[in-house]
Amino acid sequence: MITKELKTSLSEKNSELEKTVRNDVKSLFDKKPNNDPLYQVYDTIDKVIASKFSDLDTKEEETKRDILRIVEFFNTFHFFESINDFIRDAYINYNHFRRGFLSNGVLLRTQLIDGQLKFNRGYTIPELVNIYNEQPKLYSSILNEIKGELEGFISIDSGEKWYFWPGCEMKIPISTNIVLDTSIAKSKFVISKKDNTSIHNNKQIVLEEKPYQLELSVLMDTDFFYKKTENNKQKLTPGFFTINKSDSEQYKTLDFSEIELELQNGEKYDYTLYMPYSSPRLDVKTNMKIFDTNKKVEEFIATCS
Repeated sequence: MITKELKTSLSEKNSELEKTVRNDVKSLFDKKPNNDPLYQVYDTIDKVIASKFSDLDTKEEETKRDILRIVEFFNTFHFFESINDFIRDAYINYNHFRRGFLSNGVLLRTQLIDGQLKFNRGYTIPELVNIYNEQPKLYSSILNEIKGELEGFISIDSGEKWYFWPGCEMKIPISTNIVLDTSIAKSKFVISKKDNTSIHNNKQIVLEEKPYQLELSVLMDTDFFYKKTENNKQKLTPGFFTINKSDSEQYKTLDFSEIELELQNGEKYDYTLYMPYSSPRLDVKTNMKIFDTNKKVEEFIATCS
């Protein structure tokens, strides 16, 4: 019989294994970051933020660091996704890779087909943990191949090689369905009760991010809490709420902030994360020439981003 304590122990062990496997791969690329432009930019951002927040004296400093890392890695990822079809194909077509790109990493292998680099295969960190446990020879072979490419012992002149994106460092439940949405600017997280047999699932909690606030639609009575302070935890009853982290809309007074929530009995729910798909591929360049009566010409050039 699997007890709650055993499940917790297995979960913690698996979490440590994920950290170990991610570090095994990441450490190889850390030694040779300049071999891959994508990793080079990631490495630069990583080091700049780490140096800025070398001493985390307060929770506010930790929150600021975490937000900067997630946002800058997310924006960087979209830039490289927009100029590399093989990254786009993996991100758009596979839910488990979407989670990996957004959370703790994806290892990709490319293949040259008709002169174009295409996505060939890839692994998320949980998948690499499975290989580590069940196929140790294959795991070692992958690491040795990566090392050989990075150190120049294996030719990558054709462009066929391993790429590693360490993730945007979001934390996302492993069973979450991730939907890319071009109509939103910030993420939306939907929690649905599993036992609802209705075609339209009305037993939900919807969290929508807005600038400096979080909008919540609580459409069921459950153990869902808002943690105002360390010693003040408030149960959220059905209704519509806005948790506002600023009393002013003056941008110069706004700063990094955190909202803490808690949901009990998480196994009873399904999760859907709607992520803004803000790839530059979708931008429209607007170019308008403006003439005055003296035939002087000015221009307006911008994109929708």
